[in-house]
This record gives sequence, C-alpha cells and structure tokens, in this order.
Amino acid sequence: MPPHKMHCTSASLLKTTLLSSSTRASALPPSFLLPAFTQTSPFSSTPSHNARKDHNRNRGVSALRHTGIGKNQRLSVRVSALPQPVVDPARRSAVKVDPDHGLWAFFPKERTRLSTPEELNMRGRGWTIQELRAKDWDDLHKLWWTCVKERNRIATGEVERKRLGGRFGMYGEFEAGERLKEVKGTMSGVRFVLTERWYAWENARVQGMEDEEVDLYADVEKGERAYVPREEREDVS
Repeated sequence: MPPHKMHCTSASLLKTTLLSSSTRASALPPSFLLPAFTQTSPFSSTPSHNARKDHNRNRGVSALRHTGIGKNQRLSVRVSALPQPVVDPARRSAVKVDPDHGLWAFFPKERTRLSTPEELNMRGRGWTIQELRAKDWDDLHKLWWTCVKERNRIATGEVERKRLGGRFGMYGEFEAGERLKEVKGTMSGVRFVLTERWYAWENARVQGMEDEEVDLYADVEKGERAYVPREEREDVS
C-alpha cells in the first residue's frame, strides 16, 4: 500500500511506536557513562568512618536547637574561672605600644587621631615634571612611596572624621582634599617621567639593533666594547 493511502489507524500506531522508542532512547544515559552505573566498588580508596562511633559526648549539642549540655556532662572549664571584662577604664591596664611600630606611619607626626586644619594647611606644592626629570630612579622610587604613605594618612583621617562626625562630617575635609590633590599631582608626574624614560630607552634600543656600530649584547664587565666605529671594523677586517 502506498504511504499516502495508509489507513489512519495504522499511521497513528506507527507514530506512537516511533515516539515511544525515541523517548526511551533519550531517557537512557550516554554510552560513556554506563560503566559508572555498573560500578559497585566505592570511588574513594579511603576507608569510611562512622561519625556516630567516635564516642564524642558533645555530638548533637546545638546552640540553635537549645539542646545544651546534658545532666551528666561536665565542662573542662568552670564558669567561675572565666576572665571577667573590666568595665571601669581607670582599672584597665595600660597597653604597651612599640614607639617604632610601622602603623604609626598612617597617623600624623604628632601621633594624634586627626590633624587640625592648620596642620593640614602646613604643606608645600607638588613636584613639577621639570623637577622630576632631574631625579634618578632611586629618588623617584622613594618619592613615590612617600606619596603612598601620605595618601594613607589622609584616608585614615577621612575615615576617622566620618566615624566621629557621622553623615554631617567634621572639620578638615576641605584642607585634606587640597592636600590630596598635591599628592596625586606628584604621583601623576612620577608616572609621566617614567613613561618618558621608557619610550626613550625603547627608541634607543631599536636604533641600536639597526646600527652596525652598536653591539647591544656586548659584555662591558668583561671588557667588550658596545660601540665600535665602522673605521675600526674595516681596519680589523
């Protein structure tokens, strides 16, 4: 019988059979996962220990469920032997602080919590690019980390002012902002000068690679010459 003349009942049965077989095929796992379903031995070679057989008397004690301590349980520390906090500030012992501790760098030189507006205004101007170009690498490195410490001090004072003054703030915010501008300007100048030197070094390196009279791989410490004029090369050859 041609396919287009198949009885409607036969066509529906054939369609149901094909759908059920495709559904069963999609429900089965992929072939590469079948060995995992047939594995009977545990995956880990470590022997399993039963947590309930560790003879721990405190197992099951929960502060959330209010199970607490049983009647026959005893703690190794008595409540009466626990240290009590000292509420009175006059009775508290003084804490010894190292005068050369590194954290003092985050505070003003007077080692106070906050600097007054007058102290924040006692500052100079930032370093200009012309002045930074005359500095060597060591001086720029020291100046950079001096600016980092100063920014940390300004940030520490800002956090302390917000803590004490709340959302309304406290005195010294404007002065600290002006001081921070000078510090950021100096750091920006250091980055600019170092970028200039890098491009100058890179351009000189490229020209040296193309110049026949320059040997960039010469070991100067062993007496090798990094620059040999062309006339001397011709005389040697």
